[in-house]
Amino acid sequence: MIPAVSTALRWEHDLIATHQWWRLITGNFTHTNAYHLLMNLAGLWIISYLFHARWKKLNIYIALISTFIGIGLLFTQTQIYYGLSGVLHGLFALYAYQEVTRGKRSSWFLLAGLGLKLLAENSGFVTLSTAELINARVSTESHLIGSLSGLAIALLARKLLKQ
Repeated sequence: MIPAVSTALRWEHDLIATHQWWRLITGNFTHTNAYHLLMNLAGLWIISYLFHARWKKLNIYIALISTFIGIGLLFTQTQIYYGLSGVLHGLFALYAYQEVTRGKRSSWFLLAGLGLKLLAENSGFVTLSTAELINARVSTESHLIGSLSGLAIALLARKLLKQ
């Protein structure tokens, strides 16, 4: 990503505090380098393919999860955040839960795997190779916030559709 653009759009706690609200959302779309961007785009493609995501709903989900992550990170020690990985975790949780509610019981394994990954990450077990590749600390907080946001959206959507 172009450094000046990335700096102007990244999630940055101190600048959000000065009313640069767009950073709550745009930080999810900035990346530290080409590897970071390509890994996130590959993740988005895989999730879209595996869960047969429809673009209109996918865009709404991305916007909602991005907003929740942007706000949620304000309550952490995070000062600067780049990347879409939190959103990807949220989409994965959302779509896996939707599959469970449609009777695909094997998707419980997807949710369990996600839970184990989050537990491992937030217990301090993160591979350094990813951090080295993207030239940044892996934001495990965004993964957790994104996953919880995705589940909350799926639960709310299910409740609203039942009414």
